Amino acid sequence: MTLKKFGLLVTAMIALFFLIPSQAEAKTWHYAVTPTNSFSHKTFARAFMYGNYEYMKLYKSATTAKHQKTATGRVVSNQKVFYARKTADKKVYEVIYQKKYYYMNTHDTHLYRYNTWRSGHKLVSTVKPNHPSQVMLKAKTHVYPSQYWLYNYGGRDTPLYDWYRLANSGHWIIDHAQH
Repeated sequence: MTLKKFGLLVTAMIALFFLIPSQAEAKTWHYAVTPTNSFSHKTFARAFMYGNYEYMKLYKSATTAKHQKTATGRVVSNQKVFYARKTADKKVYEVIYQKKYYYMNTHDTHLYRYNTWRSGHKLVSTVKPNHPSQVMLKAKTHVYPSQYWLYNYGGRDTPLYDWYRLANSGHWIIDHAQH
């Protein structure tokens, strides 16, 4: 084999390697991934609540939140956008809701930095896969074309799921055979 033929063969193999699709290409598509699963003491991050927790009470100070006294009368539902960070007290978080600062007690609800996580070979989420602006994947979670996306629209005690799968067209569709 001449040097010219060998060079062409190596070039063709490298080009073929880059053309072959791999699962690594489909890691997250257009979904956001949280860099870490825990909240920081310094910076605010988007927060989510799910399970049986549908709302949380807001307090004006960390002390009133700790003792759960004199709430502001304002509540945040699990459908609203808000941001949170840890405080010195493990059970109290500082929250930004509608551009105002409040405090909340984790006895009312638990906060997470993500709303989509892996469970075996499936993804479980509190939002539909076709709403990418609302999805926040748990850190180090990847989305692969062959896995199901379970949209949890029920509570934790009585979970109800729509099973989504990725169609050949690239769109998520409900797989009625999984119900």
